[in-house]
Amino acid sequence: MNTSVLVVMGNDKAKWIVKNYNILHKQFFKLGLDITQFGVVNDLLGIDYKSFSKGLTIFVEDEHKNASSLLVPLNQMQDCGDGIFISPANNIIVVGLDIFESFEKFKTILKNNLKIDYDNYCIKCFGVSETNLNNYLKEYKNSNNVFEYSVENSYGDSLIIFRFMSSINKTIQDNIVSTFVKDLKQAFYASKDIKLAEAIYEILDLRHLKISVAETFTGGNIASTIINQNKISKNIIEESVIVNSPNSINKILGVDEKILNQYSMVSAETAYEMATSLLNKTNCDMSLIAVGDFNVKTKDGNVVFFTAIGDKNAVNVYQHKAVVDKKFTINYATNTVIFELIKKLRQNALNISNYVV
Repeated sequence: MNTSVLVVMGNDKAKWIVKNYNILHKQFFKLGLDITQFGVVNDLLGIDYKSFSKGLTIFVEDEHKNASSLLVPLNQMQDCGDGIFISPANNIIVVGLDIFESFEKFKTILKNNLKIDYDNYCIKCFGVSETNLNNYLKEYKNSNNVFEYSVENSYGDSLIIFRFMSSINKTIQDNIVSTFVKDLKQAFYASKDIKLAEAIYEILDLRHLKISVAETFTGGNIASTIINQNKISKNIIEESVIVNSPNSINKILGVDEKILNQYSMVSAETAYEMATSLLNKTNCDMSLIAVGDFNVKTKDGNVVFFTAIGDKNAVNVYQHKAVVDKKFTINYATNTVIFELIKKLRQNALNISNYVV
């Protein structure tokens, strides 16, 4: 694969570049670039750069803050317009940060000027750690050394990008990616770059199904994520409630006080009753539940929470734990229950019993 140096114009962006090195690296990987260094130069726009004889001195700093400099003959720089300068001979690209707003155009420029031609395959999965994915992909790549890869994880939701040079036979590409998907087994949910909330929306809309949601410690994040991450505004959520105490669970959802007193609010039994109540009280096809408390923890200090997915055939309850970080736990729990709903809808194979923990 081509290795290039990305130089971002504007000295005021130096700290931002170093801070966001990994994010930038992954974004440019999608364009077929392996960025080894990020640098900062002054604004080139409006400068007759070809009139300089010695060249452009570029000071670069990598993610380890190792500084170095390069001298690029300016007459070798091609002005591609929109603040994009390319030196194919030196494999150097000079761009402004606003390029992230027009990636597709940038991709075309790279292909035409640096002769970068590749095929990307996007795989989405949930519940596999980024470390485990990278370790597996490293071994997998060693046995199929015809691709590069990138892994990006957000609250348990992973995007894996396989990048092949277009010269690699399509059948070989398909076989490698298909084998990887099979190995993922139950963790796989999409073969395109799509969020969990977008995936569940597509499925529910296609099947003309509506859901009702009841959540405690996630504070409405499940319902709001499904709504906010989808541009289309069709109503797939019949009802959404936030119930943060045993009293509200009893009064609003009708969960028996005996259940709450005997098993507590954060329990499989309560999650089960909440899911059943939504199915009975609202005009929904399926119910989603997330119940937890940041004060209820395991012996090793992790937060305990329960999720439940219910339909007319069965209610399935699952126990989870997450690190004690409020933002992470809320988003992780949100992704978890949405993924469990996707599995329920796609497989329809979780109704072995009426009550599963």
